[in-house]
Amino acid sequence: MKKIVSLIILMMGLSIGYSQSIEYTNQVTITWDEVLPIETTDIITYQVWFDSTATGLQMVGEIDLLVYTITFSVEGGYVVGVGTRRVEVNTGDSVYSEINWSYEDIPPGATPDPFVVNHVKGIQEPMNLRIQ
Repeated sequence: MKKIVSLIILMMGLSIGYSQSIEYTNQVTITWDEVLPIETTDIITYQVWFDSTATGLQMVGEIDLLVYTITFSVEGGYVVGVGTRRVEVNTGDSVYSEINWSYEDIPPGATPDPFVVNHVKGIQEPMNLRIQ
């Protein structure tokens, strides 16, 4: 009996761990934690990406802030990602991290609440409503 209860708890944990939300919108604002420089002279920036079958992989911005707003203009489903770029000032060399994608929490804690964005353009309501 203990094995069955343990198995049920494990399955519930796994299902919660692999769940993701779907945001139905044309705009999302994302945030992330700061990546600390390795050397005090390093320049750290963040590259914001999205990927969709409608548009393909696109880098939509590179900033030094910890927040970014993405507006989608093409209908479709999107995953959002953020990667870090480190520029070593003395040599000018750049090093890039892996991209942290919104649809998975790998490594654990990277995206605690995985999500995807689905943008469908709205349609105008009928006008000139009246009694005939």
